[in-house]
Amino acid sequence: MIIPLQQHAGAVCNPLVRVGDTVSIGQLIGDGESRIHSSVSGEVTALSEMPHPSGKDVLSVVIETRNGEKKDIKPEELHAGTIKSIIREFGIVEPNGLSTMSKQVDIDTIIINGTNTGDLSANAALMLDHPSEIVHGLKALMESVGAKKAIIVIELNSEALHVMRTETIPDSNIKIVATPAYYPAGTENTLVKKFARKKVPRGSTPEDRGVLVSGIAAIKALYDAVHDGIPMITKTVTVAGAVRSPGNVLVEIGTSVKHVIDECGGCSGTPVKIVINGAISGAAQYSDEVPVIKTTSGILVQTESDINREPPAPCINCAWCVDECPIGLMPHLLYGYADSAQFDKCAELYIGDCVECGMCAYVCPSKLPLVQIIRYGKHGVAEMEGGTVEAEA
Repeated sequence: MIIPLQQHAGAVCNPLVRVGDTVSIGQLIGDGESRIHSSVSGEVTALSEMPHPSGKDVLSVVIETRNGEKKDIKPEELHAGTIKSIIREFGIVEPNGLSTMSKQVDIDTIIINGTNTGDLSANAALMLDHPSEIVHGLKALMESVGAKKAIIVIELNSEALHVMRTETIPDSNIKIVATPAYYPAGTENTLVKKFARKKVPRGSTPEDRGVLVSGIAAIKALYDAVHDGIPMITKTVTVAGAVRSPGNVLVEIGTSVKHVIDECGGCSGTPVKIVINGAISGAAQYSDEVPVIKTTSGILVQTESDINREPPAPCINCAWCVDECPIGLMPHLLYGYADSAQFDKCAELYIGDCVECGMCAYVCPSKLPLVQIIRYGKHGVAEMEGGTVEAEA
């Protein structure tokens, strides 16, 4: 079992265990901007740089699993002022790696993104299997931040729509909204503008406008923390593509992608590419030994017939990527600046606002790897700004 010490947006956590230590399920093993807990019991056999879904090697805790007891963690009492600490203590992060709540501000409305993205259906699976837990987690969050209303956004054709409507009948302040399936449906600013009727200015967040946006998995994790004292150590993942038994599976954090695929019957055909988190916005992996982490929502296996191998060509400045960007960015310029390591220019063009939906790369006639280079640019900006802060200190 390989548990990376970076499963969030931010710096790698500091390890709290050493080689030879025995760990229990739920034990804290990494601390920093977020917290990392062990998903298994066993012995720590290594602390080393290991493959990571981001494409780089990350300091990880390697555990040889064995039967053992769970760490005794008391459930937390959720009330005003404690929500941020609970989210951090239990290592709860959103699909983008950010904390569910980053600021202590007045929240009037909570929007829960229950939409699915293309070949990913983990959100629907969670709502079908745990509707009561999700509603209770949402109500606890509403009470703790003082939100007067909440909206759960679900696609019209989702099986979870009727289930969640039934579950929320007694709650007049929780509204289930059905939306046509479109991509990308789950960008925070789009959800706020469409369903809360508020515009988020460039450089601001939904919280600045009194709206908190969260995902189904994070709300379920919040329920687990408050009700059962369980940290975020499992993830529901969609396994799709060239596998014998595709579907949604509950996976322990740190499980290798290869093991998950094998548990779904193995590959059907010869796999040539494994993509984490969807065909459009996901990232191809260089090894099937990369682990499932907190931000993993899907594993897509592709054979040769599934792949378009057109070589990239120079940008022709057609601006199709600009037309498609749901955030209103200029991906072609961000690509050029990031590719030439001009990270100051990337920051000026708000590269941090990119939600990595992949639409720019999807429509690009030159087949440029826009998303991958923009991700590189984001990391460059983060390192540049981190260095500036250290220099000023």
